[in-house]
Order: sequence, then structure tokens, then C-alpha cells
Amino acid sequence: MLSLNVLRTQAKISLRTVVALLTMAAVSTTMVLIIVNMASEQAQNNEVSAHLMALMALSLIGFIWAQHKADTIVSAEVERILHQFRLSLFDKVSKASPETLDTVGEGSIQAAMTQEMQTISNTLPMLMNGIQQFVLIFFVSLYLAYLSLFAFAMIGVLAALAVIIHLYRIKKVNIAIREAAEDEGKLFGGLGDLLHGFKEVKMNNLRRDALLSRLHERSERTRDTKAEIKQQWSRETASVQLAFYCMMAAMVFIVPIFTSDYHDVAVQTTTATLFLFGPIGSTIMTLPSFNDTEAALAKITSLKEQLSEELIKQDENAATADNATQAADLDTDTTSPLPRIDEITMKDVRFTYPGPTGGFSVGPLNASFKKGEITFITGGNGAGKSTMISLLTGLRAFDSGEISVNGEVLRTAQFQDYRDQFASVLSGYHLFDELYGIDPIDADQVNDFLRLLEISDKVTLDGNKFSTTSLSQGQRKRLALVSALLEDKPVLVLDEWAADQDPHFRSVFYEKLLPMLRDQGKTLICVTHDDRWFDVADRIYHVRDGQFDEAKA
Repeated sequence: MLSLNVLRTQAKISLRTVVALLTMAAVSTTMVLIIVNMASEQAQNNEVSAHLMALMALSLIGFIWAQHKADTIVSAEVERILHQFRLSLFDKVSKASPETLDTVGEGSIQAAMTQEMQTISNTLPMLMNGIQQFVLIFFVSLYLAYLSLFAFAMIGVLAALAVIIHLYRIKKVNIAIREAAEDEGKLFGGLGDLLHGFKEVKMNNLRRDALLSRLHERSERTRDTKAEIKQQWSRETASVQLAFYCMMAAMVFIVPIFTSDYHDVAVQTTTATLFLFGPIGSTIMTLPSFNDTEAALAKITSLKEQLSEELIKQDENAATADNATQAADLDTDTTSPLPRIDEITMKDVRFTYPGPTGGFSVGPLNASFKKGEITFITGGNGAGKSTMISLLTGLRAFDSGEISVNGEVLRTAQFQDYRDQFASVLSGYHLFDELYGIDPIDADQVNDFLRLLEISDKVTLDGNKFSTTSLSQGQRKRLALVSALLEDKPVLVLDEWAADQDPHFRSVFYEKLLPMLRDQGKTLICVTHDDRWFDVADRIYHVRDGQFDEAKA
């Protein structure tokens, strides 16, 4: 069982202490039952025992303290374990390459971080409560057996039958729940189409009507499935309650027939039987939560294992791409720190996207990029420009060839230092509203860049974040460039940055901004189709069929 194994292997608390606390809570609750029965006997004789009142108070204090202590310890430990799970996943995702993330799937990672973590957070403490209820059933059953062995045996048989029938019937409920989750997922997917494809839907009545019809159909199916689940749960709840009432009837109608001295303990056994209803019901209801916990832990564990395996493959592929010198230095601490980049050289770099029959390939790529130079990269759609950029920036590991920095071949252990010297606004960029990794933040410099990029009337600096990112596509790209400039890296890579700018700001970008950055000594690499401004570049590479043709600037 994954849940118990996780608690056993990763918990820093003593599980024996938790079990002792749960046992103490169960024993204290059983003592309350026993004291109530004893006090009831005294009440029949118009007697009140101060001794029993003190024992009752002591038992209640013991129960409340032990229950609260166990819940607090377990809940805090569960959240600590989930915190460690999150940190581990954060670390693995941050180390993953684009291919690794594509293989694992963004949806799986998001589900593990949100839905599965929330499930465990809610259900694992409930599992501990179920264990306590089970311990309580054990002690109350011992007390019932002490009062009447026959009553104990009958209750045991009836309870076992009720549990078996309930577990059998609950399988149908679980199947319906899974179907409802699938239907709801499809419904949310259609809702995403409606929201993200709003413009396309708005401009085509046929598409809109078909999409709304599908959404109505999925919503109706979700409605019917969930309504059926509620009906099944209602039937199951009624069945469990009926089983309990049958137990009560057995106590007062059947047990007396087979025992001669039952009348002496009839009230006590009936009270004990009533007392069992809650723990048995809680234990039964804990089982679905246990299944949810196991399923969530299985998904998270599987994701962690898959990420670990893919990261191992990623490291192996990176090592294979190294030449003999690089391989000798792999995983050693002898690699010297990477100097500030003045020149980057790509030599015979090749990469092939994996596929059953061989995917798209780029290379051999041979190019150089120098400090204080503007390099334009051009080419048609699908020529391999974005792939080349991901190889140049170290986001993808190449299959063969080498990249040199200032004439020295880049080693695998240096790639993170290499990536750290790039600032970029790539295709499919993400605009952070907060200025992560920029410390301290020079407010005057931020305002200067906002004015330079002509968005100071739209955005201001609010602490360590921008006041808004709800801008037009072109303005969002300008704000992303502000973030890149604030990083003050020696190399700046811009992928089709000017494509979303108006004619005025395109001219500002090419005729003012790029020359200014070149004069500051930056290495500028821009993917562009704006041939009107090709004369601004010091060097132009044209990408054709995954290879470079150097053109005259």
C-alpha cells in the first residue's frame, strides 16, 4: 500500500507515537461508553457517582488531547511530505529539456501538482482517522464480547455481511465516478475551446452552433452521470443505515431467544451496538478515500519515476554528444568557470527530432556570433530557425558537433553557465509579471526602459513586479524585452520580436534600439523577415533545409 509505505519511508515523525495516540483516543472513547453504561445502572437506583464523573472527565480530556495531537502531527507531516514531493517535481522539471517535457506531458505535471496533491492532502489524514475508528471498533467489540459473546458474534456476522455487500456495490459507484471525471474533463476541454477560440467561434456561426451543441451534450452527460452517482450514494447510505437498524433489531429480538441471562446486560449491549454505528460507518466511508489516496500517490510516483528516467536519458544523450575531451571532464569539478561570452562558434552541429521513421533534421550548422555585432537569421517557415535557436542557446542537446565560447569548446558541465549568459524573447515566450532573478531592481532603470519602449503610459513598476501584463501582443513583447534588458546579459536572442510591432516601433527597434545595444557591446542575434532593415545587420545567416547560408550584410 503506497500510502502506508510513504508514511513509513518518508515520515520524520514516529509512527509508533501516532499509533499510540490513536489507540489512546480509541481507549478513551471506549471508556466513555463503559462509564455511561455504569452510570446508567446507578441512575436506575437514583445514585450519582462522583468517581464516575471524574473518570468521564478524564476520559474526555484524554480523547480530546490524543485526537487533536494525532491530527495535528499527521496533518503537518502530510503537508511536509507533499512539500517535498513538490520540490522534487519542481527540481526535475527545471532540469528537463523540451523533449523530456514533451514526453512526460504538461497535463500530467499540472495534474500531479494540483489535483493529485490536493487529493492526498484531503484524504491521507482521513485515512489516519479511519485507522483510529478501526481501533475503536476493536476495543468496543472486546467490551461487547465481555457483555455477551452471542451478541458479539451476531453483530460480527451482520457487520461483515454489510461490509462485503457495501464494498461490492461501491465498485459500481467508483466506475460511475471515473466516468463522470472523464465526462467533466471533456466538458472542460470544450470550454477551453470556447474561451481560447473565442474569435474563431464568433466569426463562424456553424462552428459556434456545433461547439455549443457538443458542450450541451457533454454537460447533459455530466449532469446525468453525477445525478446517478448521488442516487447510488443515497441508496448506499440508506443500505448501511438499514444494516445498522437490523443489528439493533437483532439485539432486542433475536439475542434474547438464545440466551437466558441477556436481560441483565440488554441495555449495555444495545448501547454498545449503537456506539459501533459511527465507527463502522466512518471506516466504510474511509475506504473510497483510501482508494483515492492510493490512486493519487500512484500517479505522482509514476510521474517522478518517468521524469527521473527521462532525465537519465537526457544526461546520457548529452554525454554522447560530447567529444572525448568533454567526456573526460563530465561530472567532474575540474571544469573552470565559463568566461563572459565574446564569441560563440557552432561547428558541424546536428540535431534530429526523434520519430519512428526519423524526424526533421537540422545541420550541419556552422556559424559564429560576436560581441558588438548584430546577426540576423532569416528563412522560410519550417526551415529550422527556432530549432537552431534552441540548439544555440543550449535548450536542446545536439546529437553531434560542438559549440565553442571564445575559442574554447563548451563542455557539458558548462552548459548551465553558458545558458545563464543569454537573455531572450523567444517564440512562445512566457511573460512573468514579477522580475524574478533581478536583484536589486533599479527602479530608475526600469522606468528608462519602459519609456524607451514606449509603454511607460501602460505599465509601471509595482515593487518587484509590473503593474499589469494585460496588454496587446506587441506591447507584451516590449514588456518581455524590458525584462530581458534588465537581466543585462552579454547575449540577447530575439525570435521574430518585431513581427507584432506597428510600423513606427519597428523602425525604432531596428534603427535605434539594436544599434544602441550593439554599441554597449552585446552580442545580438535576431530571427527576422524584415528585409527592409537587413542593412542594420553586421552578419546575416539564411536558414534553408536546416542549414546555414551566410549572406552578405
